[in-house]
Amino acid sequence: MKRLAKHVFEASRIAATASTTKLEFLRKLGADLATDYTKENYEEITEKFDVVYDAVGDSERALKAVNEGGKFLTILPPGTPPAIPFALTSDGAVLEKLKPYLENGKVKPILDSKSPFPFSHTLEAFTHLNTNRAIGTSTKNPF
Repeated sequence: MKRLAKHVFEASRIAATASTTKLEFLRKLGADLATDYTKENYEEITEKFDVVYDAVGDSERALKAVNEGGKFLTILPPGTPPAIPFALTSDGAVLEKLKPYLENGKVKPILDSKSPFPFSHTLEAFTHLNTNRAIGTSTKNPF
C-alpha cells in the first residue's frame, strides 16, 4: 500500500479501514491512519482526504471522508453521486510504470494465505472471499 501509493503515485498520507484483526496488517502495509470500522465511524473523523476509494460499496459513508473538491472512486455500482465508477483497464502503461518497482522488489504482490486456489476450487475461493476474512497477504513474509 505505502510503496505503491506513496512511491509510485506520490500520495502524502494514507488512511485505510478494516476490522480489528486486520488493523496491524494495514499498518505494516504503510497506512498512516488505520481505523477499525467495527468500532469507529470513519466518516466522522475530522481529517478529510483528497481521494477516497470505496471497494466495499459503502458510498454514502465514504463520501463523507472526501475533502471539498476531492475525488471519490468506487468499484461497486451504483455509487452515490458524485462517485466516479472505477474499473481497471490498461493498455500496458500502468504495468510499464510499475515494472521498475516490481523488478527491484519495492512493490510486491500480496497473496492471501489460503491462495492460490486451483481452478477446480473456484467455489471454495469465492466462499472464502465472501467471509470477508481474505486479507490479501500470505503468512509468509509479504514484505
